Amino acid sequence: MAQSLIRLMVTIAFGSFSIIAVLPLAFAARFGKAWSGSFVATGILLVCLATIATGAFYYALKKLVPFIDASAQAQARFLNTLNAKYADAAILFSAALSLFLELGIIRWQSSVLPFFAFYKNFSLLACFVGLGLGYALAARDRIPLVIVLPLLAWEFSFMTMVRYVPGRSLTVIPFSEQLTMGIGGGNMSYILFLYGLLAIVFLITALTFMPVGQLCGRLMERRTKLRAYGLNLLGSLLGVLLMLVASFLWTPPLVWFALCFLAILLFTVRTPSLMTVGLSFTVVCMIVLAWPVNPLWNRIYSPYQLLEIGRSEDTGQTLINAAGHYYQRIYDFSDVQSTRWSKVRGYYDFPYKAHPTVGNVAVVGAGTGNDVAAALRAGVGHVEAIEIDPAIQLTGKLSHPEKPYSDDRVHAVVNDARSFLRTTEQKFDLVVYGMLDSHTLLSQGSSVRLDSFVYTVEGLREARSRLKSDGVLSLSFSVLSDALGRKIYLMLQQAFDGRPPVCVAAGYDSSIIFLESNDGKWALPPKLVEDAGFTDKTVFYADPSLHADVSTDDWPFFYMPRRIYPASYLIMVFEVLVLSLLVAVNYFPDRPKFSHLSFFFLGAGFMLIETKGITEMGLTFGNTWQVIGIVIAGILTMAFLGNCAVQWLNVKRPLVPYLFLFAALTVGWYVARSGGFASTPLGRLETTIVLTLPLLFSGIVFSTLLSSKGQVSGMIAMNLLGAICGGLLEYNSMYFGFRFLYLVAMVCYLLAFVSGLAFRKKDVEELSGASTTIGHETLS
Repeated sequence: MAQSLIRLMVTIAFGSFSIIAVLPLAFAARFGKAWSGSFVATGILLVCLATIATGAFYYALKKLVPFIDASAQAQARFLNTLNAKYADAAILFSAALSLFLELGIIRWQSSVLPFFAFYKNFSLLACFVGLGLGYALAARDRIPLVIVLPLLAWEFSFMTMVRYVPGRSLTVIPFSEQLTMGIGGGNMSYILFLYGLLAIVFLITALTFMPVGQLCGRLMERRTKLRAYGLNLLGSLLGVLLMLVASFLWTPPLVWFALCFLAILLFTVRTPSLMTVGLSFTVVCMIVLAWPVNPLWNRIYSPYQLLEIGRSEDTGQTLINAAGHYYQRIYDFSDVQSTRWSKVRGYYDFPYKAHPTVGNVAVVGAGTGNDVAAALRAGVGHVEAIEIDPAIQLTGKLSHPEKPYSDDRVHAVVNDARSFLRTTEQKFDLVVYGMLDSHTLLSQGSSVRLDSFVYTVEGLREARSRLKSDGVLSLSFSVLSDALGRKIYLMLQQAFDGRPPVCVAAGYDSSIIFLESNDGKWALPPKLVEDAGFTDKTVFYADPSLHADVSTDDWPFFYMPRRIYPASYLIMVFEVLVLSLLVAVNYFPDRPKFSHLSFFFLGAGFMLIETKGITEMGLTFGNTWQVIGIVIAGILTMAFLGNCAVQWLNVKRPLVPYLFLFAALTVGWYVARSGGFASTPLGRLETTIVLTLPLLFSGIVFSTLLSSKGQVSGMIAMNLLGAICGGLLEYNSMYFGFRFLYLVAMVCYLLAFVSGLAFRKKDVEELSGASTTIGHETLS
C-alpha cells in the first residue's frame, strides 16, 4: 500500500505544482497570446521548476513513509481492538462522517470554482471513487487515516490559491452545447489547462476519501453484514440531516469542516505524534477556510450557494456575486429627476406601462427587490414577491434604498417560483419574471439547474393559468444567444396556444422582454417601445431560420438552445473513467471478478433512478433546498427499509424483489410518459409512491445479494465502476430526456439479474469469505 500511496501522492504533487506554475500562462492563453517562442520557453522553464519541486516532495515523502506506514498499522489495530459495545455507534458515526464530509466537499468546491457550481456530479464521482476504493481496501492491515487532514489542507490551499490569484478569474466552462450565465469559453490551451486542474482536484478528493472509506468498512466488519449495512444507512441519514441543519443556519465551511476534523481526530489512534499531526493540519485547514480573500466583500453561504456581497463602483449600491461572478445589483430610482440610469429604470418600469391597470402582481425571481420597487412606483395594489434564496431576499430587505420589502402592499415569499405558481389560488393582472436565472444545480447528482423547471412549456402554462382573463405575462431574460431568444419565443408561443409573444430589446444586461397576454386582442403600442428607446425584436425571433428546441419537463435543459447530443461532455466522461481506473488499478493490479457483475449493474441502475427521483420530487414539491434534502434523506430511508425487510422477512433469493422492481420501474415510465399525476395533494402522494418504490425494491435486491456474497474487494470494485458509469450515463438525459433514464435503469437491472443467475454457482463457493460492504445508495 505504501508504494501505491507514494505513486498517487507524487502524481498529485507534480500536477499541483505544474498547475500553479503555468497558471499565468493559462490566463495569457485565454486571450490568444499562446504559442509564441517566449511563451513556450517560459512554459518549459516553469514545468522544469515544477519537476524540481516534485523531486523535493518525493524525497521528503520517502522519509515520512515509515511513519505513515506505522501509523496506518496502528490505526488498523486500534479499530480491530475497539470495545465491542461501541461498535454500533462507531459504524453509525463513521458513516455520518463520510456522507457529511462528502456533502461539505461538494458544496465547498462549488463555491470556489464556477465549474463545480454547474457540474457537481464531477465532485460527487470523485468522492465516490475514494469511498468505494476505501471499502474495497477495508480488510487490509493498514488504514492511513493520518493522511486525511494533510490532504484536506492541501486541497483547500491549492484550490484557494488557483481561484484567488490576484487579477485572474478562472471562469471558463469547456462545454459548447450548454450556455452558462456570465461565463464564456476559452481557446484550446485554456480548456486543456482546466481539464488538467480538474484531474488534480479529482485525484486529491479521491485519495482524501479512501482512508475514510477504509474506516467505515473496517468497522462494519465488526458486525454481521445486514446489521452493519443498516447502521451504515442510519449514519448516512444522520450525515444528511446534519448538513440540512448547517444549511438552515447559513453556516460557512469553517463550521462544516470543523465538525469533520473533530470526528476524524476522535477516530484517530491516541498517540502524541498522531495527535500533533492531526491538530497541526486542522489549524492549517481552519486558517485557509477562514482567510478573507477580499475583506471588502461579505461572504454568505446561503442554503444554495456562496453569495459575495459588496458595493458597485458605478451605483454605490449593493452588488452580489454568485458562483464567483456577477449575479445582480441594487438600483435606487427614488429620485424621479435623475436621468443617470433612465434607461435601466425604463427597463424595470416597462411591464407596468405595457399593462398599466394592475391590482395584483406576482414577481418571480424577486431578488433584492428592483422589480418589486418598480411595481410599487407604478401604484400596484398588491405584490407577491417570490425569491428562492432567503439570503438574497434578506439582502434586499436590509440594503435596498427604496425599502420595497417593507411596504405593506408586498408579501415576501421564500419558495421555488414553479412551486408557488402551481399551488397558489390567486389570480394576477401581471406576472413578472425578474430576469430569473440560476448559478447552481438542483442537486449534486443531477445536471439540471435550479431554475430549469421554471423555464419549460409546462411551467409557462402554469404561470398563464394564474393570469386573469386580460392578464399579461412579462418574461425578461439576459439572452446569451439568438437561438436562446428564439427558444423562449417558441416556448411562450406554445404556452399561449400558438400566439407569438412581443419581444422587446431593452438594452440592459443584454435583456429581452417577452410579453404575452391572456387577452387575444391585446397588443403593445409601438409608441411605447419608441418612447422608451427600446427596439422591437418580434420579427427577428419569429424567423424560422433561427433553430431552437423548446424545454419541457422531460427535457428541462433551458440553457441548451438545441437538443443535440452533448459530445463535448464525452471528454469529461473519458477523463473521469481514466482517473477512476488509474486509482483502482494503482491499488488493485488484478482484474475484478466477473462473478460480481451484478453489483456493477446494480450500482449503475440505482444511480439513474436516484437522479430521476431527485429531479421529479423537486418538480412535484418545489426545488427548494429543504425539499431536495428531505428527498435525499428519503432515499436513504428507503434503502434502510429495504435492508430491514430482508432481515425481518428472511429474504434469501432476489427473484421476487427483482420482479417488484421491474414492475415499479415500468409503472414509473408509463406515468412519466403519460404526463404525470395532477398537481393536487392526492397527485403528489401518488407521485411520491411511484418514485420511491423502485428505490425500496432496489434496496431489497441489494441487501439480499449482500447477505449471500463473499469476497468483498472484487464485489466493491465492480459496484464502484457501475455507480460511476451510472452517474456518467445520467448525462444522456441532456439529449434523450429524463424519461429515458427509466429505460436505461431497466436495462441495467435486467443485466444485474441475468449476471447474477449466470454466476450463482461461483457465488456459492465464495460464501466462506465473511466480510461486509456498503451499498452504493449511501454514497450517492
